[in-house]
Amino acid sequence: MEIGKFKDFDKALLAQLRAGRGTMRQLDTDASGLRALARALSTRGLMRRPMLPPRVIADRLQALAGEGLIRFNGDRWKAV
Repeated sequence: MEIGKFKDFDKALLAQLRAGRGTMRQLDTDASGLRALARALSTRGLMRRPMLPPRVIADRLQALAGEGLIRFNGDRWKAV
């Protein structure tokens, strides 16, 4: 995958976390706008099914946590 492919998605995800929406239930809604962005990113690869929006969101949460930009406190995700 391209490195910059997730730049806009990550920006939107961080904005949702800064607005206090830190649970998967809050993030995986049409109102958050993340579903639409995730659908655009979940393109079908050769012999692979597209990823569902919740999977894209979860993967990006883990990636951002690995970069030290967010933390999970046992209850919800928060921007650092």
